[in-house]
Amino acid sequence: MKIIPGVVLVGLCIGLAALTAGVASARTPTPTATPAATMTPAPQELARFHGEEWVDAQIVKAPVAARIGEVVCGTGGPPPIADVPPSYQLDVVSDAVIPGCGTEGNHLTFMIGNRQATETAIWHAGTDTALNLIAGPPFALFSGDTSLTCEERKERQIIPFINDVACGRPKLVDSLGPPCSGQLTGYTDVVLSAYQKPGCGVEGSQVTFKLLDGQGNVTAVAKEKGVWHAWDGISIPQPVRLDFSAGPITMPGTGTGGASGGEGSAWPRLSMLLGFAGLAGVALGLAVRRHAMTR
Repeated sequence: MKIIPGVVLVGLCIGLAALTAGVASARTPTPTATPAATMTPAPQELARFHGEEWVDAQIVKAPVAARIGEVVCGTGGPPPIADVPPSYQLDVVSDAVIPGCGTEGNHLTFMIGNRQATETAIWHAGTDTALNLIAGPPFALFSGDTSLTCEERKERQIIPFINDVACGRPKLVDSLGPPCSGQLTGYTDVVLSAYQKPGCGVEGSQVTFKLLDGQGNVTAVAKEKGVWHAWDGISIPQPVRLDFSAGPITMPGTGTGGASGGEGSAWPRLSMLLGFAGLAGVALGLAVRRHAMTR
C-alpha cells in the first residue's frame, strides 16, 4: 500500500488537535450555578416588638404583622416553645430591606390575624419595644393576692360582678393568676365592658369580687372593691388585694349582691327578724290595751 505523505500530515494534525482538546477538557471543570446568599438584616435595619396578644378580652396565640401604610414590613407570632406564657415577637425591617418600610419616625400599625390592633408605634432602628396588642372592645384588668389558702381555693373561682351581673371572661377569669405560693393565692381577672355584655363595665363602675364554688354558689364576698377603667395595654393591671376573711356564706346561684354587706350578708335576715318582732310587739300591745279597757 502506498502512503501519501500529505494524507499522513493531515491525520497527524487532526490527532494532535483532538489530544489537546481532551487535555484542556480534563483540566478545566464545567462551571456550576452558585447558590444566592441569604441576607439577614443587620440590627440597625430592624425594630423589634414583643408582648401579649389580646382579642376580644382574651389572650391568644396568633400570627401578627406590622405595616407602614399598605406595605407589610414584618411578620411574627408566638415563639415555637411549649409551656411559655402566650406572647409574640415581631421584627419590622427598614426601607433598605423592603422598599417602603422603616425609616426613622415611620408610623406602624399592627394586625393580629385579620383583626387590627388599637395600638400603634413609631419605627426606630435597633430598638426592642415591649408592646401589648389589643383588638376588640375595651376591658378592665385586675390582679393581686388574696386571703385564701390553697386549700380554700380548690374548686373555687373569683368572679367579678357589677351590680348583679357576672362580668368575668369565661375560661380566662382567674387563669392568669399566679399559682399557690406557700399558703396564699393570687388572681388576675378580666372584667368585660358593657360593649361585650350588657350591664358590665363603663368608666367608673364599681366592681365586686365574689367567690363561687363548683356549683355556682356564692361562698364569700371580698371586702375590697375595684373601679372599672379600660386597660391601656401598657400599665400594669389594677392591684387589688382581696380579703375573703369575713366568714363563709352559702347563697344559691350568683345572687344580686347588695350595698349593705354584699351577697349572703346576715343583715337582710336580721332585718326580717326585727320586722317580725316589731309586728308581734304591736299586736301584744293592742291586746293588753283591749284587756285593760274591758276591765
